[in-house]
Amino acid sequence: MKIEAHLTKFRRLDAMKQRLDVEVDRELWIWTSMNAATHLLNAALHHCGASAETDSFHTQVEGVYAAPDRANGTLRTMSHAPGDLMHVGQPQLGVPVPCGIEEACAGLRIIEDLRESCVRGSEPVAEDAARHWELAYRKSVAALFNALDTPRRQVA
Repeated sequence: MKIEAHLTKFRRLDAMKQRLDVEVDRELWIWTSMNAATHLLNAALHHCGASAETDSFHTQVEGVYAAPDRANGTLRTMSHAPGDLMHVGQPQLGVPVPCGIEEACAGLRIIEDLRESCVRGSEPVAEDAARHWELAYRKSVAALFNALDTPRRQVA
C-alpha cells in the first residue's frame, strides 16, 4: 500500500479511537489502536526504505501476500520482499530500521500484546493499565510521525 493510503487509514482510525473510552470500550480501543498504529508504522517503514510500497497486502502466512488482479476482480497470492507488516516483526524485514521506529515498535508491542489477554481473553486489568496503554500509543505515534519528518529514502 502507498504511504498516503496508510496515513489516510491511520487518520480515520485514530479519529474513531478518540471517541472510545479506553475503560468502557477496552477491546475496541485496543484493536483500533493496534490497527491505526500499524498503518502508521507501515508508512514510516516505506518512508525510510525498510519496506516497499506494493499493491498487495499480507496474509496470515508470513511472506505470502495477496495481490489484486484488477482486470479479473480476483486476488492472487505472491511472495516478495517485505511490503506491509501485519504486526511488529511480521514479517521480519532483514534490514536495520531507524532508532525512532524501533522505539515506536516497542510501544506498539505493548498494545499488540493485549490481544491475547484483553481482546481474545478476559483477564482482569490492573487499575492504572489504561493510562500505560494510552502513553505507549501516544509515544509510538509521535515517534512514527517524527520518522516521517525525515528525508525520504527509496527501497533499492
